[in-house]
Amino acid sequence: MSDDEYGVCPYNNTHRVLRIRMPSHIIKCRKNYTGPELEQCAYNATHLVAAGTMRQHLEGCMDRHNFNKSQYIKIAETHSRR
Repeated sequence: MSDDEYGVCPYNNTHRVLRIRMPSHIIKCRKNYTGPELEQCAYNATHLVAAGTMRQHLEGCMDRHNFNKSQYIKIAETHSRR
């Protein structure tokens, strides 16, 4: 498996998890987490970042960029049909 298929757990950076299993891993790992508060990305629930750093995260979040790109495509398709 390639490195792209793995992600790092936001609650414990020593945990390297298959991305497809990350949601269930996060639920389990959250129960034992005692660190600083984390905020969840609106575009990918597996993106958890330190409170107060969401703006910086969103600037580089590929899921946000992909979401916005898909919205622009939908808008363009809607307007081109008129």
